[in-house]
Amino acid sequence: MTPHTSSSAYALCFAIFGYQLLSESKEIDVNREKWNGLLRQGLFQMHEKRGGMALLSQDKQYLQLLVFTLSALSILGTLKHDPLPDVIIPLLPADLDLAMRRAGVLDGLPRSGNYAMFMGILLLHARDYLGLNTHSEIDLWLRLHIGAMNDFGFWGSSRTMSHLQFQNGYHQYELLKYMQANAVPWDRAANAVVSLADAKGHFAPHPGGTGCYDYDAVFVITTTQESTRRHRELLARTAQSILSEQNIDGGFCESLCIRPRSIRNISKSISHSLAVSGQARIERIRAALTLLRPKYDRIHTHWSEESYDWNSSDLWNSWFRMLTLARIETASDPALSTRWGFINYPGIGYHHSLRAEG
Repeated sequence: MTPHTSSSAYALCFAIFGYQLLSESKEIDVNREKWNGLLRQGLFQMHEKRGGMALLSQDKQYLQLLVFTLSALSILGTLKHDPLPDVIIPLLPADLDLAMRRAGVLDGLPRSGNYAMFMGILLLHARDYLGLNTHSEIDLWLRLHIGAMNDFGFWGSSRTMSHLQFQNGYHQYELLKYMQANAVPWDRAANAVVSLADAKGHFAPHPGGTGCYDYDAVFVITTTQESTRRHRELLARTAQSILSEQNIDGGFCESLCIRPRSIRNISKSISHSLAVSGQARIERIRAALTLLRPKYDRIHTHWSEESYDWNSSDLWNSWFRMLTLARIETASDPALSTRWGFINYPGIGYHHSLRAEG
């Protein structure tokens, strides 16, 4: 994940995504067989470690590694040869409606967007790679989401726009775009997200943005040409800020404004919180107070056994920051989409220009 952490299955996926995005095909070709084996081995090891299939169907860490692995295998060109039917089929819910409601998807509960995306990807994978008839389930997935949208175009009962709504709901928007869904309020959702941008064009509850929040916001804003045109200046500011925050080693980090715990950074958090109102202000105040705790002096994730500094370049943020720049550039000039190696598989990293290429 970083220059100072050990290898992991997640890190391998992010490295492959980064090489693909930068069109480093030679690196992928040379390592194809080795990486294919390591990806499948890493998934199998987590499968054995995390428990039975009933538990895995609700296990975010496992499902996350699974969909990342599927995307990485599609890049390597080895997915069609073995599309992992023994892994995918047992995870398909017998009652999708019940499963989505239990996960709080239609209520916009935290992490429910991840679950919705996982289920959507597995249904699409089963249809396109396993030859299973999941059309009715995919249609149900779409109907449930579109029918439960709130006034902001997301999910949940909040009366004001919040960071949670778009960061959680981005995952469904990724698949709504992939499926070319109708009756989606693309521009309304984009305008709601734009209301949360800070002075530097970042979108996180704390200063400095993150790879996740900034990419998720930019994805929603750039889903239509009209929205891209309307918010061109904001998107340019976001791109400029990301480029200015690139580390000297060429990578990108989580945020440059959290540590050290200094007067300057605390002042940034206070100003950041006061710049919005409603639920977003509550989120920002909560984030500012929480991140002051020593527990958050370093970043701890399930993507790496070791923790790392907020300002350390890591593979996830490096890929996501570059992906954000790629979306901004291609939204402004669609002809430039060929400069980037998007992933031709449903989920994060896909771009609709791939549809035109067949």
